[in-house]
Amino acid sequence: MADAAPTPSPLAHEVADMRQRIADLEAALAAQQALVQALGARQDAAAQIVETVRDPLLLLDPHFRVQSANPAFYRTFQMTPAETEGQLLSQLDHGEWDMPAVRTLLEELLPQQTIVTDYEVTQSFARIGRRTLLLNARCLDAVQRILLAIEDITIHKHAETRLQQQQTRLERQMQEQMAALHHDMAERQRLEREAQRVQHFATLGRLAAGLSHEMRNPLAAVFLYVDLLAEELHDPAPSSATAIDQALTAIKTHLARVDDRLQDYLALVRVATLPQAPVDLTAVVTQWAQEITPLLTAQGITLQLDALDQLGTVMLHPPTLRRALLHLVHNAMEAMPHGGTLTLGGRRQATTVHLEVRDTGIGMPPEHLTRMFEPLQTTKPGGTGLGLYLVQEVVAAHGGQIAVQSTVGHGTTMTITLPLGGT
Repeated sequence: MADAAPTPSPLAHEVADMRQRIADLEAALAAQQALVQALGARQDAAAQIVETVRDPLLLLDPHFRVQSANPAFYRTFQMTPAETEGQLLSQLDHGEWDMPAVRTLLEELLPQQTIVTDYEVTQSFARIGRRTLLLNARCLDAVQRILLAIEDITIHKHAETRLQQQQTRLERQMQEQMAALHHDMAERQRLEREAQRVQHFATLGRLAAGLSHEMRNPLAAVFLYVDLLAEELHDPAPSSATAIDQALTAIKTHLARVDDRLQDYLALVRVATLPQAPVDLTAVVTQWAQEITPLLTAQGITLQLDALDQLGTVMLHPPTLRRALLHLVHNAMEAMPHGGTLTLGGRRQATTVHLEVRDTGIGMPPEHLTRMFEPLQTTKPGGTGLGLYLVQEVVAAHGGQIAVQSTVGHGTTMTITLPLGGT
């Protein structure tokens, strides 16, 4: 019978277990060393990154003791690693970092928020003076470390302050300039009103002188004819009836001329306070055209109506505007002493209506057009220079404008523009 195999001893089992444990420990140690090397490499990389950051950085432990700082911190606050690392933050630089705002940031805000950004503090430092700092803090490694980033914004704050001061100064200067401008505008308006007042009185003086002249001639004629009547009545002759009749006709003619001039002056005086009402412009212009037709026919002038059927409603004082229109018609008649055609035309637009008085008369040269609406300006022998000035003032009182186009030898067109309105 063969011999039995030897049974392994307990010591051999223990040795094998021991060798396995040693192998496991060596593998674990190698893995740990690799991890330590990796962590070391990461820390070295992180340290290199931290060193390149331009803003100051502090790495604190949970008790707010400085573990490390980057070169930017030492440069900015003029401190050394020896007097920084291992120190409580509140004890740095002889306690200058013991700031209530920083304690609030680290002890109250940071535990609640994990990250705190743009927390502004202002502090005076013996080495670098008064600084305004912007703090950013973040918890690392489950609050085993705290990263505190510090940005010196003193220059920015000074710039903002200077900018604000400059803006305040500019606003004050602008207000002063605006006040001066308002004062200048008020003074200019006052001077303009004074100039208008002086011009107004000067115009009144010229008008009064013109009225005196206009009244003197027909009244002198009236007095002359009254004397002739008195003679004829005192010593009648066979021809007295004819002479009396002629004298009375002449007196009526001159008195009508006086009345006509007085009505013009009264219209100028009252033009600023004309009572106006909504009027159908087509109806009143058509009526006026019928009234002047016999007068035009007697002088060999043909009247034509052009597009007067739908002019619209306009705020008017009809008697005064009629008087202005008659002045334009009389001017057209004087420009056609040998007959011609006078056209009353209309043209309606969105908000305005145009009323035209066109003649085929002698026309006017350009140099006469520039001053034709000025008071007491006339190129006609015996003219008063009041008619076109009256027309302009009446049209302006109705919120309108008047324009003229004229060509020598081809006639003149006077255009009155009035605003549509009324109900």
